[in-house]
Amino acid sequence: MPKTGTFSHISLSVSDYEAGKKYYNFLFVDILGYKQVADHPYYCMWALSSGECFCISPGNKTPHHKQNPGLHHLAMNVETKEEIDAAYQKILKFHEDNKTLTGCSILDAPALYPQYGEGYYAVFFTDPDNIKLELAYTPNYH
Repeated sequence: MPKTGTFSHISLSVSDYEAGKKYYNFLFVDILGYKQVADHPYYCMWALSSGECFCISPGNKTPHHKQNPGLHHLAMNVETKEEIDAAYQKILKFHEDNKTLTGCSILDAPALYPQYGEGYYAVFFTDPDNIKLELAYTPNYH
């Protein structure tokens, strides 16, 4: 498969580095099957065996808002609708068990979103910096 045009990595700055590491380790390791490959004072990285990486690094305390220039939201694929339903339950439990991580919330429970394509099924939620995240099953995009 050609690599030209594919993503190498995505990197986010987070306002609370320890909270960010905890949240993204849960999301990428426990939900999406990434492996944590770096944990330094200045960045943390998770990767898939296919090479895609996600990084976070310490940032300032400026609140994120999806309407500001920059990232609106980050969507990650899953293979089945059932994976989204199972992830939703894990996310609910993680949020309940980690109430000190402010900003974390479910925006929209798992549902079909036909406005995004036939069979499009997703859940929307936020990280501790209120960055909108999405897990999506997109059967007709392959």
